[in-house]
Amino acid sequence: MDPTLRPAWCSFQSTDEPPAGTAAHEQSWVLLEVPGRWGRDIFDGEALGADLSQRLEQHVAACGSRMLFIRRPGREGQQLDRHRFYLCDTRPGRRSIRTGRVDGPADMLGLDLTPGAHVAGTREVAAPVPLVCTHAKRDQCCAVRGRPVAAGLEALVGGRLAALDTDAAVWECSHTGGHRFAPVLLLPGTGYTYGPAETADAARIVEAELDGRVVTDNLRGRSTWPPVGQVAEVAVRDSGVDAGIDDLVVVLDPVDPGVAVVHHTDGRAWRVEAGTRPLPPRSQSCRKPPTDASAWVVETLTPL
Repeated sequence: MDPTLRPAWCSFQSTDEPPAGTAAHEQSWVLLEVPGRWGRDIFDGEALGADLSQRLEQHVAACGSRMLFIRRPGREGQQLDRHRFYLCDTRPGRRSIRTGRVDGPADMLGLDLTPGAHVAGTREVAAPVPLVCTHAKRDQCCAVRGRPVAAGLEALVGGRLAALDTDAAVWECSHTGGHRFAPVLLLPGTGYTYGPAETADAARIVEAELDGRVVTDNLRGRSTWPPVGQVAEVAVRDSGVDAGIDDLVVVLDPVDPGVAVVHHTDGRAWRVEAGTRPLPPRSQSCRKPPTDASAWVVETLTPL
């Protein structure tokens, strides 16, 4: 990596941006193994052709889920006879990862991809399925910074994951959102999203999830919640509250969009008020010119 180029890269322009509240808001992730090259958008036709891409995009959206392409770490993944897929529901109390295989991506059109749906021929995965964004055509930061993390994470935790479940593995993935936080790590079984997450940090995060814990360093949020909910949960965890993965549930205020109440399974609750503050202009992507920017901040955190 040429250090003289770093100032121009979006991930080196946003080191002052707090990560909380920047994760994508998705309750259900559908992961499809597609080795080889991906276009700038996974549905732009480059990987699967225009017709199938359009139909698959519409089907996934109609089911209320979001699809990511995945491949095993290495040079453009590996060739395969059948495509592995995962259905990931991130909602506390309903959380699960189910996996199956299809002969080709077109077969996904016949599956019910709605959150929590039971799909025949799938089984539950008993360990995390960590994803590292390496989507080169979307942003160079994810490719250059993400690929070493995916390879390193595989070396550090891949064996433990495989020992727990043969379908648990580290994967490279397509664009999740927020390349300015590269390297980006997503745990799609819980929705927890991190960035930047270098190799050692990524391994620590995965090990924590295996133990039922949540690391808050560089935690962008749980995709289950919208931005205010993400900020509220991170704030409560950062305040020193002891809480496992599913011990906190966020309820948004129906009147004030900047307020959320975080409920603990032990009966405690906190009211969190969040807002935004301006940041100096920066590029949201290496492909885009600098624009106005802002960050989420916690204004009040009140025990109820």
